[in-house]
Amino acid sequence: MNKNEDLFTGCPVQHARQFLAGKWQMGILWNLSKQTLRFSEIRNLLPEISDKALMQELDFFVEKKIIERNKSEFPSPKIEYVLSETGKSLIPVITAIVKWGYTHLQEERISKEMTMTPLPVIQEIESNMSDETSKLR
Repeated sequence: MNKNEDLFTGCPVQHARQFLAGKWQMGILWNLSKQTLRFSEIRNLLPEISDKALMQELDFFVEKKIIERNKSEFPSPKIEYVLSETGKSLIPVITAIVKWGYTHLQEERISKEMTMTPLPVIQEIESNMSDETSKLR
């Protein structure tokens, strides 16, 4: 542990950051939020991630009990990844970040075509936001 890590011991913000601040972390968690996936399926959903980086992130999340690694032998050997209950509790945080980002991208007048957010995610956010707006009326 270096001096900077000593400064953050016990800090809730730094604790949460370790699960959300990495380049691929939110993407991995977001993709696992709706379904159980195999390694190759996660890699296909994040095409620019290297196998090494994905394996390191998955190992980290498994070690921290954010993701569970399930191995089955029948009918053929396979390993699947699924969010633990603790991992599921991060999804509202990620959703809030996505909504905030989407809202502020629109304020900057960046078109949907320029964002890296998949269209179904944008449509889901817009649908949820219009539902919330209609409840306020």
